Amino acid sequence: MNKKTDVNEESPLTKVIDDVSEGINDAGTVFNSEETPVIEDSNGKEAVRYLLWGLLSVVVNFGTFFLLYHTMHLNYQFANIVAWFLGVQVGFWVDRIIVFRHKSNTAFREMLAFYGTRVLTFLIETATLWVGISVLSANGTGSKIVGQILAIVGNYVLSKFFIFKNK
Repeated sequence: MNKKTDVNEESPLTKVIDDVSEGINDAGTVFNSEETPVIEDSNGKEAVRYLLWGLLSVVVNFGTFFLLYHTMHLNYQFANIVAWFLGVQVGFWVDRIIVFRHKSNTAFREMLAFYGTRVLTFLIETATLWVGISVLSANGTGSKIVGQILAIVGNYVLSKFFIFKNK
């Protein structure tokens, strides 16, 4: 029943992987150091992309919070910090590549600035959770939704005008 395959014999999985990697190797560069003209998007289209693609980071944030707070019964502040960090990391790459279509060679510097602005909206969300859960004894998920709405609006403004502004 244990059949050894010859080293020279190509498995179907290896062939598929080789075909995919061959296509990747043939692809052109995504970012280059040459100046490329900035394609102006309407603010409406950009805002729609931000809301639609931003749902991905919200799902990561909510999913992590739900898993840690509701399922694992960890402290809500700890759950929120972990959820925030993962959501911000996903949000940075989505915003940079898809939403604002920003091209530069300074991704690490932009990531630091992105995290810096997200600290402000994180504090707003944390305060909203504290007021909702600790002061008002409200539902944790409801408090999280209110905090996320405030954070989303602030994050869009800060990203558009400070982090990914096209020169």
